[in-house]
Amino acid sequence: MSAIRKRALSTIAVGDIFNADVPNGGTVLCLAVAVTATGIQARDICRQGEFLDFDRQTGVAPCPWSKIGTTCTITSIEPLPPDVHDALLGLDRKYNMGRPLTCEEGKLTEAEKKALVFVYDHHKAHQI
Repeated sequence: MSAIRKRALSTIAVGDIFNADVPNGGTVLCLAVAVTATGIQARDICRQGEFLDFDRQTGVAPCPWSKIGTTCTITSIEPLPPDVHDALLGLDRKYNMGRPLTCEEGKLTEAEKKALVFVYDHHKAHQI
């Protein structure tokens, strides 16, 4: 593992939003909720209730929804513009309300749509 990657992983803090990839080509948009010297616990913003426990040194975590031992790997930690970051935090709060959303509540706002489109390209352009 490169020194640049190790250094980048060491900068992740609670509240940071980062991207992780899975081997099938999927991506996971993560919100860091706890950080220790050895690990990063993150919530999948779009798949609430799923927590990933990343190794702080490697940036790899077992995928909790996988039955075959698939792993997720942190691929981008590039900070987001404030408006995008705020929209994604709002999306996380909305999905993490602890109850099913009504049809109206479940609709994405224009800011959330814009943020999700932006973050995909942003993270692909800023890989670690």
